[in-house]
Amino acid sequence: MPEPPIEEELAEMARQVGELVEGEPMRSTLLEFADLVSCRCARIGDQYGDWDRNAGDHVRAVMHGFPVLLPKPRAGE
Repeated sequence: MPEPPIEEELAEMARQVGELVEGEPMRSTLLEFADLVSCRCARIGDQYGDWDRNAGDHVRAVMHGFPVLLPKPRAGE
């Protein structure tokens, strides 16, 4: 089953913490904040794994829609 678009997931997280009410659209400032946090997480993840493929790349793939950066499936998966 495919995951929902990241924007929907971020809006639901914002609702869980009371930043948005049910049905309220994601504000651009919240989206920008989420983007800054994910960029910081990706920079931390850059320290783990190969230079060409690391946790930071995986964060970027998920948060910014770059599937080419997703980890390659392991044999047998």
